[in-house]
Amino acid sequence: MKAFGPFRLDIPDQCLWRDKARIDLTPKVFAVLCHLVDHAGRLVTQDQLLEAIWPETYVQPEILRRYILELRKALGDDPKSPRFVETLPKRGYRFMVPVEEVSPTYAPAAPAGGSGPVGRDSELAGLDGHLRHALQGQRRLVLVTGEAGVGKSTVLDAFEHRLAGHDGMRIARGQCVEGFGGKEAYYPILDAFGQLIRGPGAEGIIRILASQAPTWLIQFPLLKAEQREALQREILGATRERMVREICEALESLTAADPLAVILEDLHWADPSTLDLISALARRRGPSKLLVLGSYRPVDVILLQSPLKALRQDLVMHKLCFEIPLERLTEPDVAGYLAAEFSGDSPQGLAGLIFRHSEGNPLFMTAIVSDLLKSGLLANEEKGLRLTAPLAKIVPGVPETLQQMLEIQAERLSEAEQRVLKSGSVAGRRFSAWAVAAMLDTGIAEAEDICESLTQRQQFLRPGRAAGVLGAAQSAHYEFRHSLYREALYRGAPEGQRVRWHRRLAERAEGLLQDPTGITAPDAALELASELALHFEQGRDFERAARYLILSAENAGRRYAHRDAAAILEHALRLLSGIAPNPARILQIDILERISDARYAVGDLDGSAEADGAVIAFAEERGLKAAHVNALTRLARVMAFSDPDACVTVCERAVRVCTTHDDPLLQARTEMLAGTWQIITNGW
Repeated sequence: MKAFGPFRLDIPDQCLWRDKARIDLTPKVFAVLCHLVDHAGRLVTQDQLLEAIWPETYVQPEILRRYILELRKALGDDPKSPRFVETLPKRGYRFMVPVEEVSPTYAPAAPAGGSGPVGRDSELAGLDGHLRHALQGQRRLVLVTGEAGVGKSTVLDAFEHRLAGHDGMRIARGQCVEGFGGKEAYYPILDAFGQLIRGPGAEGIIRILASQAPTWLIQFPLLKAEQREALQREILGATRERMVREICEALESLTAADPLAVILEDLHWADPSTLDLISALARRRGPSKLLVLGSYRPVDVILLQSPLKALRQDLVMHKLCFEIPLERLTEPDVAGYLAAEFSGDSPQGLAGLIFRHSEGNPLFMTAIVSDLLKSGLLANEEKGLRLTAPLAKIVPGVPETLQQMLEIQAERLSEAEQRVLKSGSVAGRRFSAWAVAAMLDTGIAEAEDICESLTQRQQFLRPGRAAGVLGAAQSAHYEFRHSLYREALYRGAPEGQRVRWHRRLAERAEGLLQDPTGITAPDAALELASELALHFEQGRDFERAARYLILSAENAGRRYAHRDAAAILEHALRLLSGIAPNPARILQIDILERISDARYAVGDLDGSAEADGAVIAFAEERGLKAAHVNALTRLARVMAFSDPDACVTVCERAVRVCTTHDDPLLQARTEMLAGTWQIITNGW
């Protein structure tokens, strides 16, 4: 937190505080203010501001002047006799007031669109207790659980704010994502580490990864070509076990002196590799100032048949994991929320009305209050809240479900705002203005302005808290205030429209894979593969979806998550029934071959042999000699463990097929393999 004159600047909440009064700013205005404050007393040119706020994106300079005007209005600054921001004509701007770092001594109110930490004192105290253990070198894994809308993210937000006050504390936050995020190996872990290597002290973190976890460092697009090649040679032959061991040891080095808090949200959508890593971290015995916080919905774990259920049971039983369940709020908690959120008194019976219809669910509670305010049934006046109709008459008009509430709130928005929100829901929980513009075929600035307006009014959206979303380098990015908001809006869009938007977004996103020479960049394709696969699948382009799933499986293989790779490939196999016969046949062989390799890598010999057997039958039926031979030689490696004589027989069969195929190199390789297995099995 920074102080200047009568103001305090609170970075996490994107607001100013003046005499305990909160002044909300839009994300872009706040970013301009932060950059000026960081360079207080120095000239900041227009070009420098544009580059800082819109990196690698061209925007009209006029938009900057608009944000400066909004900033002056928030600060009460007169441009003719400025006290804060001085305009230097044709040069830029200068922040005039001295700035000092101060420790946070206040607890800002919760955003109007969130439930705030009302009624969560005991849960936050429990988290404080686990933090004390972590600071003493006793690693802690803590799971915050509860139903959708009960306030898990709000509690984690409030606790993250507390964590930021500890000297030397590093915080990394990642989020599991429904859909492609569940297919991407280590997705939330890489999301969290991506923040660390872009934040303060990144050089030291990169050095530790380079020396102790090269299999992880190579996953990030920050290396030069020669560095990447050297690293690839170093990790040649690495395994999944090595990757898990490396990151565990790197985390212990990172936390030897300074503590680290890793926050992972929505673990009910976590990929198996992420859960394996969490398990490994929890079971290590060495000292570590590491606090891992996760959140999940118990009902979704059951419905999705997530492996988190068995992992959680095992870790809790061995006292390697601690849970903090969030219950619904009580009626006094609702009254406390109204008192904290609105100045003055509340009408008698209002808290009871809201409690009955929300049943203590914080998200429902805030949605009901918002709906009452927007409908005019509740007025927020200087002396406090006032009902504009008798309490008894309001009861029938309050929607009973969040879906109904959101539909009513959305209907009050303009048509353009509704389209932006619905298209954003297609992109995902987190999305960029670029993605919205791509789907709606409109300008990025127009989409960004609408998102900024919704964010400022705290309706549905808030600024994106982490990079890594599709198109984030091209524009500002945002996220829905709750995953239920996104789900409800997504369901509210017509199915045909969703299909068109998914496909259009995927097609436009393919353009992001091109380097300046017009050639597809391999690393970029791998990085976006899972997300593009999801959008093409939902856009009913199953052939391209299958091809990107193959790339996604390749990416999982690079992370030694071969079990995940096999699951992704089997999903791709199921999509083939929806595409034309000729490309389906080619893809089927490619996918089955990769499934065989992935199953073999994890020791599933029966699964590998089953995939090879399917390729053999398919290739023999269609006269595909090369595929037939390759499948036989792969099958031989499995048979060598269980039936060496059958291995030799399979190799000899492959040699016979080769004699009917005009490929001398394939024949030579097959004969050499057959001879090798013959010698190993029967001797010279």
